[in-house]
Amino acid sequence: MKRKAIERIKPKKPEGKGLTATLQELGEILILNIYQAKELLVRYCINCETGEHEYWKEQHGWRKGGILNALNEDWRDWEWRTYDDYPKLQGKDANRIKELIKHRAWNNSPWERINGLEYSYNSEIRERCETNRKMKLMNLMRKVPGRPKNLREWFFEQAAGEDYMFRNRETKEFACTNCGESSWPEEIKRQDGEKKIRHNDMVFCPSCGKLVQAKTRTDHIEQKWKSCYLIQPVDEDTSVIRIIEAKVGWDNGRHYVELGDEIRILLYKVYSNRKLKKTYKIYYEDHWEGWTKGNRKNLRAREGYLYPGEFGQILDGTTYSEATKVLEYLSKMGKELNYNRLVAGTGQMKGYAQKIEYLAKGHFWNLLRDTVGCTDYPGYPLQYYGPLDMREESIEGMFRIQDRQKINRIRDEHGGNRMVRWMQYSDEAGQKISKETVQRMIKNEIEPSSIQGLEKYMSPQKIMNYIERQKKEQYAGMTAKDVLEEYKDYLSMCEACCKNMADEMVYRPRELKRRHDEVVVERQQIQILKELENNAEEKEAYAQEMRQKFPEAEEILKEIKSRYEYEDEEYKIIVPNTLVDIVKEGRALHHCAGSSERYFDRIESRETYICFLRRQEAPRIPFYTIEVEPGGTIRQHRSYYDEEPGIEEIRVFLKSWQKAIRKRLTEEDKKLAKISKIKREANIAELEEKKNTRVLQGLAEDFLEAEEIEKELEAV
Repeated sequence: MKRKAIERIKPKKPEGKGLTATLQELGEILILNIYQAKELLVRYCINCETGEHEYWKEQHGWRKGGILNALNEDWRDWEWRTYDDYPKLQGKDANRIKELIKHRAWNNSPWERINGLEYSYNSEIRERCETNRKMKLMNLMRKVPGRPKNLREWFFEQAAGEDYMFRNRETKEFACTNCGESSWPEEIKRQDGEKKIRHNDMVFCPSCGKLVQAKTRTDHIEQKWKSCYLIQPVDEDTSVIRIIEAKVGWDNGRHYVELGDEIRILLYKVYSNRKLKKTYKIYYEDHWEGWTKGNRKNLRAREGYLYPGEFGQILDGTTYSEATKVLEYLSKMGKELNYNRLVAGTGQMKGYAQKIEYLAKGHFWNLLRDTVGCTDYPGYPLQYYGPLDMREESIEGMFRIQDRQKINRIRDEHGGNRMVRWMQYSDEAGQKISKETVQRMIKNEIEPSSIQGLEKYMSPQKIMNYIERQKKEQYAGMTAKDVLEEYKDYLSMCEACCKNMADEMVYRPRELKRRHDEVVVERQQIQILKELENNAEEKEAYAQEMRQKFPEAEEILKEIKSRYEYEDEEYKIIVPNTLVDIVKEGRALHHCAGSSERYFDRIESRETYICFLRRQEAPRIPFYTIEVEPGGTIRQHRSYYDEEPGIEEIRVFLKSWQKAIRKRLTEEDKKLAKISKIKREANIAELEEKKNTRVLQGLAEDFLEAEEIEKELEAV
């Protein structure tokens, strides 16, 4: 655009008033001077041959943009107007524009011709930019080295390593997948010395001598898809982590490995090119578009095997160079890990690689896998969310355990994150916990935090024995973890009813379910008496007592109101104003949400919140009490006497409510939702274990919706 030449041309004055425009020409450039009450607003210029366009305003000078931007910077004000609202042109100017701009227009308006020419020009620019972008990316991907020649055999040895002999049903011959040779049954020797070859017997191939497994009932086997990691140099400034989808299979006379690139992570050597804004970029394979930043197939980095290489030279100059030693060691050991998370942790946390190397060389294999799995990618609130302290330099500090024997015990018993937490609990409490007890706790997914406060009544071993007996005798179909929650609810209500907690008959009842129901009724009777007294002073005193015990709970409820309240034509969700409101709700519906102060403690710690679901036709009458986690997961919804009337009717509303919560979440909510992820997954597993069709069908979809929310939070 000839800006200087255009500026030297004096704008042509209009003849009429109002919003008008005059036309001037500079070669192939049309200049439209737009006036409002004979005051110049803007000069819009367009090349009638190429479509290039700009506009000039006195306030800010030249800018790129179309006629709508020129008329008003907030182009949405003009988007739906008719061409009659555009500036008025003299007849000869309008005809001149139509003569010069040949673009087809339905209503033959000069403004529509201008808009059409703009659109064609912008489309060409976008197409050219997209073509250049794809070509640049394609040229970059062409620099990535090819796969090593021995990659298939190497992956086969890592992921499988075993071979088979399949029997041909017609000829009765056996074909070895290692050497491809066929043999008659009488030529094959079994490992145990017997003669007859049966399905799954271990035999020696007569041709290659390898010990293989005989298969008489099938003629092929396939593994599930796994991952293979390749770390390679691209050029002097770039390296790449290739995540390759791989699968091993066996059929008649051979074994094979299928490979396909899924993800490529480019690592930049920032020390040699300090202008780079990012230390890495991620590209995903797409059947239609090739390599792209978009992840339409929702590809994820999984656990896989790392192909050996000269990682020191490849990672030198990147922010991930500290991972060199541990990657070389793990690739030689052939360990299956999520190496993408491992490398990401090295770039985010100082000393992370050294701690991973200690776990690997110390043979803490399960803990190593859990630690890498709890390492998050850049951009997420937490870099690591496991039980170890990755900032500490000493071993005791990292494990948060002072007794080295307990640390060694984690290794010897092949423990992971859960065992670390139990050993931390044992070290802090100064008491020994047997191997059997720890294994039972881990098997039932019971964390040390779940039994805090119960140690004054029973030891961890006695607690586990008691819970398992109650599960067997009183709570058939429930998990041990759910029974433990019932027991804690029972103790909480007993304390509220001023029971003698030193009496074993109180803190360790033989029939927990019966005693729990009795205490709920007793607790409700106490609440009813308080309500019947209708004493305003007593209510205020009780409210003050709750506020003293949980000073921040009511403020938290007040703070989340705008995010969690929601309604439609039939139902509404409201957040209670006070803790006393929750107590009244529980009394009215005859469930334990208002009878146990544990729910108030959860609100105070922001583990869960309590909301009320009401019908629009009766907004003051309690209907459902909802316990919801910060990310939108519905942990419980209970109505009268812990029942769930009309659950099918409210499910659609609850899912709409979850979607509304998702749009309103703050950064703090997202952090809390991240921490709740493990508990949410455990809740889904518990529902499946219960095999309760009504509850599973009524709630499983809500939990699945919460998993989708979690995925969206991770992508933010």
